[in-house]
Amino acid sequence: MRGKLLTFSILLIVATCFSSIAIAAEISPDYLHGNWVIGTTEQKCGADDSEYFTFNKNTTFEAGRSGKAEAVGFWQIDGDIVYLVFIASGGFFQDIHAELKEYANEFDYFKVKLIPFNVEDNRFEAVGVLGDETNKGVAIRCK
Repeated sequence: MRGKLLTFSILLIVATCFSSIAIAAEISPDYLHGNWVIGTTEQKCGADDSEYFTFNKNTTFEAGRSGKAEAVGFWQIDGDIVYLVFIASGGFFQDIHAELKEYANEFDYFKVKLIPFNVEDNRFEAVGVLGDETNKGVAIRCK
């Protein structure tokens, strides 16, 4: 389940601390506010199978698919890193729901570190770190 949560979380954000990459736009609270779809084109915004993140101005966020929240929590930016703290249930994830349905009423607490890179006005790539697992993803702002 941790691997699936990391993949889900990262399908959105982060980069590598080890590389020095020029950042075109800066990751700031104002930059993150709004709706982001995970994938490669903004055409997925609003699609039935879209994976999304919504970053709220009050530093809360929601992540999910098809309009259904699969994880909710808080976010914070410290330097060039976005920290996510959230709760989720494996029984909520649509693609693994059948396998984890007995966990539908059980929630776990997670911390993910997102390291953004290749930041553009309405798109960024990121590496997500959950424990000792990492994953890379792309986030595109929905208009």
